[in-house]
Amino acid sequence: MLGLLLVAVLGVVLASGEPSGDSPDQRSEAADVVVPSDQSDGTDPGRPEVGSSPYAGVGTWLSRYRITREFAGAAPPVAPAAVDDMADAGVRTIYLQPAADDPRYPGLLSTDLLGDFLERAHARGMQVVAWYLPRFGDIAGDLRRLQQIAAFRADGRGFDAIAVDIEFTDAVELAPRNAALIDLSKQLRAALPDVELGAIVLPPVVTDVLNTAYWPQFPWQELRGLYDVWLPMAYWSNRSEEGFTDPHWYVTENIERVRRHLADPCAVVSVIGGYDFQESAEDYTAMARAATEQRAIGISIWDWPTTPPSAWPAVQGYDVAGC
Repeated sequence: MLGLLLVAVLGVVLASGEPSGDSPDQRSEAADVVVPSDQSDGTDPGRPEVGSSPYAGVGTWLSRYRITREFAGAAPPVAPAAVDDMADAGVRTIYLQPAADDPRYPGLLSTDLLGDFLERAHARGMQVVAWYLPRFGDIAGDLRRLQQIAAFRADGRGFDAIAVDIEFTDAVELAPRNAALIDLSKQLRAALPDVELGAIVLPPVVTDVLNTAYWPQFPWQELRGLYDVWLPMAYWSNRSEEGFTDPHWYVTENIERVRRHLADPCAVVSVIGGYDFQESAEDYTAMARAATEQRAIGISIWDWPTTPPSAWPAVQGYDVAGC
């Protein structure tokens, strides 16, 4: 959860960081999803046990702009003490950004604060998923930081899972970007075979329908065997087009399209919503209903400071066993 959305929510993006899950849209004709006829070749990682998966249940998001001194100043706006408020709201998993693809910061950020977040979350029975946004220009640096994330410990415990935020499109052209993404994903899977890896992906409704130039030829099949859980950024609040602002439809359509692209009707999904102060409890109830109908193992809301308090009762206790 440096956003990529350059529309009316720009001020929120710059304050909160990524993942944004969107880009300037140019509405186009719907592009049909091509589902490969061949099925799994047996290389997919084993499906996670849903009940114990860090991606299951209710989650919230924190970016480096919220929690690190490097990007938020001497007193970051969200302190580790906020973990208690998250737990009291029913949050089961914190998605936290501990590093940045930035040459100024080759290692982890504000490690003392990261450790405090981890210790407090684990003390409350919560899990913490570290997420990282690669820019695809320094794969060696990306892999190094991801391995540092995996090795980080606080009071003997580390992050419970790692997710890669796959959305950055600036600076690197499509073909080398796809190649870099696949290369990084393969190296990461090989380096961390026992870590439950998540792929935070752009909403296919955007890339298939609303802006087909955003990331065409996304390598779904090449990534299929490399990630355990898929996290589409289904931010219906980013949409202004008629028919696309309904949370139930938008969440449903994005989950279905992810699975069709993967040619896996039971691909493990933990869906992300939120991204707006103004969303109602009814919106979040609709999100949870859609996720339940689609058997998504988890739902999470971007991000903690901008989520209205009324959202949490609407999603509290979400518990779905997947397909």
